[in-house]
Amino acid sequence: MKIHLTLAFAAASLTLTSHAASAIDCATASNPTEKTVCSTPSLLQADARMTAYFEIATQFVGMGVRGDLQDSQTAFPALRNKCDTDKACILAAYKKQTAPLEAVIANVKTHGPF
Repeated sequence: MKIHLTLAFAAASLTLTSHAASAIDCATASNPTEKTVCSTPSLLQADARMTAYFEIATQFVGMGVRGDLQDSQTAFPALRNKCDTDKACILAAYKKQTAPLEAVIANVKTHGPF
């Protein structure tokens, strides 16, 4: 079972799409929050983690849940940007956004995909 799950995660990571979950492009960071993320390694890591988890999680849920995750991910930048340059606020926003994605992955790990 563990081998099958590992293979499933590997297959999902090979077919990733980046519709709603695109990591911040630091070369074009356009507002104070994005610039703060880009200049703070722990925030940049949180951004990359959230993006990767989103891409993985959406491969293992049905259309309804996938749509909800996509909507949440699309709305996330506006919520994160309310933090302005407050690093603790930005990190908390990433943690809150990442939590449901981690829950999907943990569920797949425990119960298998679909």
